[in-house]
Amino acid sequence: MTASVFPCIGSIAQKVILRCNWSISVRDAARLMAGSKVSSVVLGGTGARYIFTIEDLLRFLHGGGAYDSLLSSLQLKPLQCILDREKSLVVLEHLESKGVTHLGVIDIDNNLVGIVTRTDILSAIDPVILLEQKKIGDMNIITKPAIFTAERALKDVMHHFSKAEDAVIVVEEGRPVGIVTTKDVFRIISSGDNGGKALTAYMSTPVITSLFSASINEALLQLKQYRIKRVIMVDETGQLLGLIAQSELISYAYGAWVNILKNHSAELHELVGMLEQKARRMEHLTVTDVLTGLGNRRMLQARMSEERDRVRRYGAASFSLVMLDIDFFKRINDSRGHLVGDAVLQQLGAAIKGTIRKVDTAVRWGGEEFVILLSNTPLAAAAEFCNRLRASIENMELLNGIRLTVSLGVSEYVPGEEDSSLLERADQALFSAKRNGRNRVEVMPTPHAAMRAKGQAP
Repeated sequence: MTASVFPCIGSIAQKVILRCNWSISVRDAARLMAGSKVSSVVLGGTGARYIFTIEDLLRFLHGGGAYDSLLSSLQLKPLQCILDREKSLVVLEHLESKGVTHLGVIDIDNNLVGIVTRTDILSAIDPVILLEQKKIGDMNIITKPAIFTAERALKDVMHHFSKAEDAVIVVEEGRPVGIVTTKDVFRIISSGDNGGKALTAYMSTPVITSLFSASINEALLQLKQYRIKRVIMVDETGQLLGLIAQSELISYAYGAWVNILKNHSAELHELVGMLEQKARRMEHLTVTDVLTGLGNRRMLQARMSEERDRVRRYGAASFSLVMLDIDFFKRINDSRGHLVGDAVLQQLGAAIKGTIRKVDTAVRWGGEEFVILLSNTPLAAAAEFCNRLRASIENMELLNGIRLTVSLGVSEYVPGEEDSSLLERADQALFSAKRNGRNRVEVMPTPHAAMRAKGQAP
């Protein structure tokens, strides 16, 4: 097997090339790659070409970059290119030596015809082919065996056999003519022979040798063909150079391949870790209010669903919902400006978060309205909490000496009730608090309690 079996890189390269201009955002580039199932986009024409890859995307976001940033604001690397007629092994070595993940594949007219990655090449090459390219001479595991001339008696060299893999080579004029192994010595001793004869009487011959310039794969095939455990290495003139055991060859050969895969796996593991971290961050952002750091409506919907399931499955105590609105907040915005208004919302959000339990959830509903879900809390206990919170906020002094009051409406979940109904009842209670003078708490009785108060059957 020779290097010609390596496919040209043009046959391996990804033919789908996404081209885009510098004015698109990182978000749009990511969507393009995901939609086309490719790992890069190319910018520029036949002159200078640049590339934006998934790895670039992950590192950019991992470093705190904004999704809405334009590609023109990024320091992208030029796309290195290679001719489509190059052999895949050459390209693999180029990728490894240059430390790049993607290469452009061009034809003789400098037209970009594909993109290739390390993964593409590793997927297309059989490990045996790589072994064909590695020469015995490239290895540093050739050992110098014990060498004796043919007339030496076996018993005189017996002390060289202490391990199962030991061997001595018999030479004449510097060329190997035979080999004696530990297995041979064991057989000789077992037969009652004291080893008093010359080595030529015991050695295996003709000796099987391999050229120093042979490939690892050729040496392995030779071992298999002759069912031997060692390869005697010689140079072009037949002079002895050393000995390699089969176990060392296999260990080196597949160890080299495993190292390639391990290195590639380590890179993928790092990228996957970054992606998972970014996914968690993005998931957090989808349920978080950017200004206050509290939850948003999506988080509230998820938590209400969880609470409904808890009540249904375990027959546990119900939960209550609180709607809170800042009284006369527009006056703060009009007199102090929206930046101060935003700071007030942030401080109030922090105060609410510091008041509730870990099992509770506070979200910014919109504008100056907040919603608090009180887990495992009936209406009366929720009303008590709201009165404490209202008084605490009234006594707070915010930035620039600002003080404010809030109005709160409370409703308790009734099993089987829709989220919209529960929210509507809390909103009605909040409206009552506003209508009745603000800076107060109003509760909305459950439908059953309201019916009983009117003398109706539930």
